[in-house]
Amino acid sequence: MTPSIVYFSVDYLSPIGATAHTKEPAHLLPNVFAVVPIQKGKLSAGIGITVPYGIANTWDAPPTSPFRYTAPNFTELKTFNINPSIAMKLGDRVSIGAGLDVMWSELTLKQFYPWVVFPGSAGTEPDGTAKAKGDGVGVGGNVGLTWNITDRQRLAVTYRSAIGIGYDGKFSIDGITPTAAALGATPSSPFHTRVEFPNIVAAGYGIQLTDAIRVEVDVEWLEFSRFSALTLGVANNAFLLPSTTVVQDWKNTFTAGIGGDWKFAPDWTLRAGYQYYQSPVPDRTLSPTIPDADQNVLTVGLSYRHGRHAVEAAYGLDFYDRRTITANQNPAFNGVYDLKVHLFSTAYRYSF
Repeated sequence: MTPSIVYFSVDYLSPIGATAHTKEPAHLLPNVFAVVPIQKGKLSAGIGITVPYGIANTWDAPPTSPFRYTAPNFTELKTFNINPSIAMKLGDRVSIGAGLDVMWSELTLKQFYPWVVFPGSAGTEPDGTAKAKGDGVGVGGNVGLTWNITDRQRLAVTYRSAIGIGYDGKFSIDGITPTAAALGATPSSPFHTRVEFPNIVAAGYGIQLTDAIRVEVDVEWLEFSRFSALTLGVANNAFLLPSTTVVQDWKNTFTAGIGGDWKFAPDWTLRAGYQYYQSPVPDRTLSPTIPDADQNVLTVGLSYRHGRHAVEAAYGLDFYDRRTITANQNPAFNGVYDLKVHLFSTAYRYSF
């Protein structure tokens, strides 16, 4: 069991000096894994329940906020992936594993709606609140190969297939003006959209330097270019939106890192690592919904094992590059974004 907490906050400064800030920065990510031998030393089966993707952003959006009417003040993308797997040893030095990914996801967007600017308004209408919420399931797969080059060296390659998820749910909006109602606006309508999650290819090389020290380097390629646009289907309420298609044009990215552990005492292990993450979001399509930037992450962890029990704790300090946006497709999103992220992880392991 590896519950983790991500602390994610964003500060924004517009070109004319207006500011905005996110709130509720802490988010829990639960993960659970189990494995059992079927044929000792030859064949094993396992299952993982993880949160592979996700974002939750809540902007403080008072009437003076530059994002009050231009972006969702609440965005939440939940994912839960169930991954049954099987692994087999092929000879003395090669092992192969494969699994099925069944991923459920839920998307929620909330935003203030300015009825005061709607054609035919009297100029005194209060803001409405628009909400789109839907969920769906996608299926993919993964496969991995490990080669123990020598007793102290190994090479691993993995592939995780893309998953596409169609979200179906409800769009709701309140405070509808008589003019909008006459044009066909209703308090609720069906909601549909689709998100394409990436293909991922990774490779890692590890070496046992001494009986107490191990080091590994890894690289990963992610096909984020599959996410080219977000289409918002809200049926008869479509005319209320400035556009039902939001261009994304994400780009393919890579990550690279190095990590190691040191068994400095019986039952105790110290771990540390560094990882670089390239952002897939170009300046032109960056938005307050998914503010992102290149990252440099330093991590440190400590593990203690006693008999059948093991506990671990880790901390990651995430250095996000500052994003200065000057030519966004939506001029309201130009400005400076400062992101602050802290990662906290714990783990408990029991060996039967």
